[in-house]
This record gives sequence, C-alpha cells and structure tokens, in this order.
Amino acid sequence: MKKTFSISLFLIFSLSTLFAQKNINSYKYILVPKQFEFQKSADQYQLNSLTKFLFEKSGFTVLFTDENFPTDLAANSCLGLKTKINNDSGMFSTKMNVELTDCYNQVIFSTKEGKSKEKDYKKAYYEAVRMAFEDIENLKYAYDGSVISNEKMKTDNKVEIEKLTVKEITPVVEVKATPEVPKVKETPPMAIAKKIDKKEASEKKPETVKTYVIPVVNSIEGKYFVDKWGECVISQKEGYYSLIGGDEKFEFAAIYKTSMPKLFIIKWTAFKQPRLLELDLQGNLKVEDENGEKIYKRVQ
Repeated sequence: MKKTFSISLFLIFSLSTLFAQKNINSYKYILVPKQFEFQKSADQYQLNSLTKFLFEKSGFTVLFTDENFPTDLAANSCLGLKTKINNDSGMFSTKMNVELTDCYNQVIFSTKEGKSKEKDYKKAYYEAVRMAFEDIENLKYAYDGSVISNEKMKTDNKVEIEKLTVKEITPVVEVKATPEVPKVKETPPMAIAKKIDKKEASEKKPETVKTYVIPVVNSIEGKYFVDKWGECVISQKEGYYSLIGGDEKFEFAAIYKTSMPKLFIIKWTAFKQPRLLELDLQGNLKVEDENGEKIYKRVQ
C-alpha cells in the first residue's frame, strides 16, 4: 500500500514539473519590479538585482519593469511573466517564495518556500530567495516560442511597423539625394589648403602622428564600481582575469585578452554572449551593451 502511494506521489510530481516546464518555456521574458510590495525602497538590500541575476543565471531574458521594452514585448505583453516575491516571514524566521504571473494575472508557476533563520535581513532574504530558486533552476528553461498572441494585435502591429519603416526610409533617401552635402564637405579643405604653406603642413604631420601613437600603459587589474553591486575587483588568474564583487564575493565574469593591449573580451556568468571591453586612458572600463555602452569607473 505504502509502495503504491509513493509511486503515485512520484508520478504526480513528475507530471506537474513537466507541465510547469512546458508553460514556462512558452514565455520569452521575465519582468522584475524595482520594488516588491514588502520593500520600503527600490532595490532594498539589492534583492531585486539578485532576483534578476538568478533568473539570468537560469537562462531567462530578464528586464526590470522600468526599462525600455523590446519591440515584440511592447507589442504583446503576454510574451512576459511578472515576478512577485511573497514574504511570509515571522519573528524568528524568514520565509519567501517566488511567483510568476502572466498578462492576465494568472499564476503560471510558484516555487517552494525558502527559509532562513539569519537575523540580518539582507543575509536572510538572500538565503531564502536562493533556496526558492532551486525550483526554477530545476525547470531547465529553454524558450520555444509557442505563445500565440491575438491575431488582430498581430495584424495591427504589422501595419504600424510597415508605416514606421516607410517613414524611416524616406528621410534617408532624401539626405543622400541632397546636392548640397558634398559641397559642404569639399569647400573647407580646399579653402584651407590655399592658405597653408607646404612647409607648415609637413611640420604639422609628425605632431598629428605623435598624438595618436603615444602609448598608455595601464593594467586592467584593480578596483571598479560596477552598477549596484558596488566595489568589485579584477585580478589575474591562470589564463584570464576574474571580476569578483558583491557582498557574497562571487565571480560575475571572466575577462580574456585580445591581440590589442587595451581591448578585452568579457564573458558574464549570467549571459551566453560575450561582449567587448575597453580600458580607457583614465583606467576606466567601457563595456559594450545592448543600449550602447556602459562605463565602470576605477576606484582610486
């Protein structure tokens, strides 16, 4: 009897896990708020940043709710799941679980309750949330693109995108066809060339070359301020540089040399795609980003 009951429980658990995984794989984005209901301020104890990091570590594409949304998510909010952390903490223990809801506010997935008896709020929150995330990691998420949006929404968005495309192409064609553009570019050099003596031009050339050839010797090793993780350290290891930071002192990224002394490749732990990193004249880091570039300042 007990054996039959145990097998039944195992089958129920397996089926529920497979069903949850199938549901989760249908969504392309995870949305994390900058402030949960129980927090007194935005990203208090860096809990929201940790939540985003843990989702990214599990393979999800994650956005804060105050970021600019990609075109497909802006057109169809049902591509994303909203994150909620339920805080059922008491006087002697911290209890939290993670809940994911769809665009109709229906709960798609809810984790087990993570617990901690740490007295320090930040340590307790981190321990409880990490424990709850074990269920999310076990889902082995992989987006399959199976969510189907409303057909009318698809048609309307297609028309709007086509209109925008036409508007964007038209001015580009007009600019190229304008006859005044090449005249503006050609006139100043011709006028200047008449006034400058050949000897003066030859004397200035070495100065221009020297300006760009001066080597700047800076080591990438050191301390930097990285977003909300605060002061982080880059140190050399065997074959690469390691970026370590946060209160937990874990390795955020690995940095590799290129053939150019000031250019590097950075591979973030939470992202699959490596990025380009440059060490500037002041010793700061310029990191290639989807929205342009970010600058991480060196801590003196």
